[in-house]
Amino acid sequence: MHRREFLLTTAASAALSGATEEKTRLGLVRSTHRKLRAPAALDDALTYEQVRDMVFKAIEYGAPHAGSLEARIKPGSWVVLKPNIVFLRPHPSYAKGDVTDFRVTKAVLEYVASRTKAGRVTIAEGGTYRRLKDKAEDNVVTQDGRRVGAYDFDWGHEEFPGFHGSLGAMLDEYRDAFPARKFDYVDLSYDAVRDASGRFRRIEVPKAPNGVGAFGARSDYFVTNTITQCDFLITIPVMKVHLQSGITACLKNYVGTAPREAYANPGVFHNANLHSAHSAGGRIDPFIVDLASFHPPDYCVVDGIRGLQTQEHSVHRADQTVRSNLVMAGEDPVAADALVARQLGFQPYDMEFLHMAAKRGMGTMDESKVEVRGDEPDRGNVRWEKPKFWYGRCNREWMLTGGADQWRHFHAPFDTLDLAAATGIAPGPGAAYKAAVYVHADGHRNGFLWMGLRGHAHVLLNGRPVAMRESDTRFRIGQFQYPIALEPGMNRIEFRVRPRAGQALLSALITGVRNDGDSVEGIRWLAT
Repeated sequence: MHRREFLLTTAASAALSGATEEKTRLGLVRSTHRKLRAPAALDDALTYEQVRDMVFKAIEYGAPHAGSLEARIKPGSWVVLKPNIVFLRPHPSYAKGDVTDFRVTKAVLEYVASRTKAGRVTIAEGGTYRRLKDKAEDNVVTQDGRRVGAYDFDWGHEEFPGFHGSLGAMLDEYRDAFPARKFDYVDLSYDAVRDASGRFRRIEVPKAPNGVGAFGARSDYFVTNTITQCDFLITIPVMKVHLQSGITACLKNYVGTAPREAYANPGVFHNANLHSAHSAGGRIDPFIVDLASFHPPDYCVVDGIRGLQTQEHSVHRADQTVRSNLVMAGEDPVAADALVARQLGFQPYDMEFLHMAAKRGMGTMDESKVEVRGDEPDRGNVRWEKPKFWYGRCNREWMLTGGADQWRHFHAPFDTLDLAAATGIAPGPGAAYKAAVYVHADGHRNGFLWMGLRGHAHVLLNGRPVAMRESDTRFRIGQFQYPIALEPGMNRIEFRVRPRAGQALLSALITGVRNDGDSVEGIRWLAT
């Protein structure tokens, strides 16, 4: 559905219901926007002045409910800007589009410095590079024969036209211009909260007002002083594809807030133990949302000048960097990331972390509750190349029975359904399970049923056989794929499963005709 059709439909629905709920606003500004001082083509290199104009205009369009960004930032408050600076050149995983464009970061800094009465403005990030005082010798960056970190790394003149020099030099510029304010940088990799004895301190994920807590396999995290103590947090991610979570933007940017000094193994400097301890259901999405829960974004500015397709870091291909020349802004990180997903050619409902964040009340995934101001979101889009083994969010709403026709609803927390655990029936000889899913389609929809299976399965769609398959090999999402045709309205898919090798595992996903791992457009999984 194009945006114009979508808006007409949602407007009609609102008129019928009498709804007057205020929508969350997102600003979207492309370099071609007619109200910019110097519009440019979407494939043009931009000056700082052009990027600055785009950022300021996007913030204007994406005004928070308080009326403006400056109205939300209280006088004297501590404002933290969190860009993505995961690598420094010449790290082999670095490519242009991997880090937040420094012109976008500088424009947000300029906006906060010139239009608000913040008392302290901090740029904070933790990346895969050691700080100068760290005695370790791995992941050390040198430049012109001297050791440097993110603060004093010189980006030169060509990486970000119109921005030159270092992050430290940029902060010096604002210290000189606003001597009554404090401007500084915090390396989050070394900012872990500690207890009275100086040891790293784990903190439980705070419960949301609606009672929702942690999603990760472990609910207590090492976190940083800066993120937990600042008054106002602006996330400034670069819009790009991610190997595991599909996209990286406002919420995925929080992985850089996990202190590497607490999570890294000796001899390396990345958050290896964050992944091993907190991933759940085979996904990193749970700890993305858990980390954001310690201080959800107060505002978001998304760098869409250029980013990386295929995955979030370099695959050493010349075509991996994609230029879009756009900036987005708004106070709802869930809505912003859903719009980013659309811009990159993903289905927002395939983003696991968005469901979790919405469940915590961080924002809305419902596009009917979002007003996009500025440019049309569905114009000028380019479908970015997805990770090779990408797949969207599988069905979670199952109807189950252990053989008799006494069906009950079961919500699976993750993609894979363990039938024995869900039904309480041991997978011994003679065991048999029935699982059904209901899929509502807004019209005739052709696609592919991706089935992950451990066991023997007989599959029926609306009572008609689709497949019969047996598998006792390693379970994988989408290991078996069958073309299917959904009818308008409700469709029922039934799986009759017998265990193999002491297990009965099942997953279900319906992809579109491209069969690229995205859910087919226009469907929703329902409980009944």
